[in-house]
Formats: sequence, structure tokens, C-alpha cells
Amino acid sequence: MQSRPKKVVMLLSNPATYDARPLKEAHTLAAAGYSVTILAWDRDLETRRDSVYSDGLKVKRMRLFAGHGTPVFTVPRLFVFYAWCLVHLVFTRFDLVHCHDVDTLPAGFAAKAVKLGRPRLAYDMHDLPESFLRFFPLTGLTQGIFLASARKLSDLLVVTNDRYVEYLGGRGFDRKKIVVVMNAQPAQEGRLKKREGSGLKVLYYGWMGRERGVHLLVDAMKGTKDVTLTLAGRGELEGELRGVSRSNPNIKFLGWLTVKELRPLIYEADVLPSLYEPRSENVQISTPGKLLTSMSLGIPSLVSAGSYQEELVRRYGCGLVVEWGNLEALTDALQTLCADRELYNTMAKAAYDAFRSSFVWEVMEARLRDGYSEVLERR
Repeated sequence: MQSRPKKVVMLLSNPATYDARPLKEAHTLAAAGYSVTILAWDRDLETRRDSVYSDGLKVKRMRLFAGHGTPVFTVPRLFVFYAWCLVHLVFTRFDLVHCHDVDTLPAGFAAKAVKLGRPRLAYDMHDLPESFLRFFPLTGLTQGIFLASARKLSDLLVVTNDRYVEYLGGRGFDRKKIVVVMNAQPAQEGRLKKREGSGLKVLYYGWMGRERGVHLLVDAMKGTKDVTLTLAGRGELEGELRGVSRSNPNIKFLGWLTVKELRPLIYEADVLPSLYEPRSENVQISTPGKLLTSMSLGIPSLVSAGSYQEELVRRYGCGLVVEWGNLEALTDALQTLCADRELYNTMAKAAYDAFRSSFVWEVMEARLRDGYSEVLERR
């Protein structure tokens, strides 16, 4: 008699439409024979229905508006999401709950407690807990509590790079339970950039916040020649950026785009800057997706000093590094990428070579499958 497939329930506090890494992980597990369901929160009411994919992956969505505003507005709705997830989990027979980031972890802890510890728990640490908990008082203490709980209750930890392994290992986590799954691209989607024309097309997409260096890019445009900047996303600077784009013909603000709308812009871009302010420990050890996307497309990277990004860019010679907040250095870097075609092409080739050798999704999904096998198949 054939045994039933192991059932995995993922928790995700976005609608599971644009967040690439959780979807890639879910499809990887579905292809490996697991029954996978994502419980997702559509906080912007962007979807109309649930989703079912050809590989069996199911996405169930709670549609409750919360936007991306202040915690006073969003946190009560987050607890509604927890309750919604818990109802599903209590009445569902599952083998593992996979919590994407710390904001879904309380629901995972609760489900494991209600089920008397029988289901396994995977904590997928996209960022350090501080990136979410900074909106609450006593951030350091709260992060310590979450990490201590995760250390005790998690059967598997999925992290985005080796720096997280060092960080968690230094805080008492069992390194044998940690697997590194970077947000890499499949090998077949890689391509070496063939730059056309004389100018430089810069694309920034994502959260429009000062800590992402968006305002620095806008200010740098005043001192560049033959450089254009396209901005796509949402956030606190939206109003200001709309005004700037109306007064500067070299800056275009498109607002929030779907993945389908954004993809051709990424392929056309010459630079995808990743200029996070390296003030927090989370930024210092993280690997933003734009760096890995740039590698896969053979695009030189432009990153902030004082981060793990800097270490990778210098190791592979695949881009330029600037001190965050140094407008002159940023302007010079953009102008150099625009004017020095030989340097650009050399770094582009280095980026693509690094992708092919070390940063393809096929390597990452093998690690994820092995981690799941260790937790679920060899109990």
C-alpha cells in the first residue's frame, strides 16, 4: 500500500504572487513529491481567488486589507492572520509547518503546541527578526525571546547565506539543522548582458524608502550624464518621487508593478543598484535578491560598503562598492559604469561566471530537498 505524501503547510504574510523565493521553494518541494499548501495574506487585496498550480501546489489566501503602514494599523490584522492560519492548521493533517520569516513564526509555534509537538517546524529566516521587531518596543529583548524559542522548537532552519549560519551558530543553534537556500535564479534563466546604446539605464524596484538609498540615487542623477533612472515600487517616498519624476526627464516613476510587468524592465536594465544603509546587523549580513539577479543576468552590481554584498562583489569582481551616503562616490560610480564600457563588460562577465559556478537555483533546491528529507523522511 502506497503511503500518502508528506504534507507541508507554508505560512507567508504576502499574497504569494511576487515573493520569488517562497514560491521557488514550494514548487521545489511539490516536484519532490510533497503535498504543499501556502497560507498567504493578501494585505493589499491584489488577488481575487486562490491558486492551484499544475504541480499540485495550492495557495489559499486571506484577503484582509492592511497595506504597509504603521504597526498600530497592521499588527491587529496580523493577529487575525495568525488566527486564520491556526484554524486551518488545527483542522488539517500536516507533517511540517514552514514559517516564512519571523512575522509568521508565532502561528507556527502555536500550531506545534496545539498539535502537542508532533508536526515538524521549519523557520525560514529571510531576515534577522530585528527587521520586523524594530517596530515594537524592547526590540533586542523581543528578538532574544524569538531566537530562543526558535532554537528550542525549530526542527529545520532555512537561511539565505553563510553569514546567517555563523550568526545562529554563535547563538547556540545546532548547525546541523541549518540549510542555506539563497534566492538564486535557475541556470536556464541566466544570460550575459549585451549592452546596447551609449547611455546607462538604472532600475530600482522594491520598497521606496530612505534606508534603501532611493533618495541618493535621485540626488546622484543631478551630476550624471547619459544616465536614466527608472523607479518601480511603493513606500514612504512615493509622493516625493512622483514630483521629482515630473520635473526631471531622466527619472521615471512607475509605481507598483506586477512581476510580469517588471520582468522586461529588469532584462533591459544596465544596473540594478542595491544600496541598503548598513546600519543594522540585518543589512550587514543579508544578501538582497537584486545582487543575485544581477549576477544571473550578467549585470555589474552597485552595492553599499559594510555589508555581505560588498564581500561578494569584491570576491568575484562583479561590480562597484560605494560608501552609503557618499553622494559624490555614487555619482562617480554611475558615471564610470556609463562611460567605461570595457570595465562594464569585464564586471558583467565576472558576474555571470559567478552565477554559473556558485549561485544557481539547482544547487539551492538540492539543499532544501536534503534538509526536508533529513527532517521528515528519517525520523
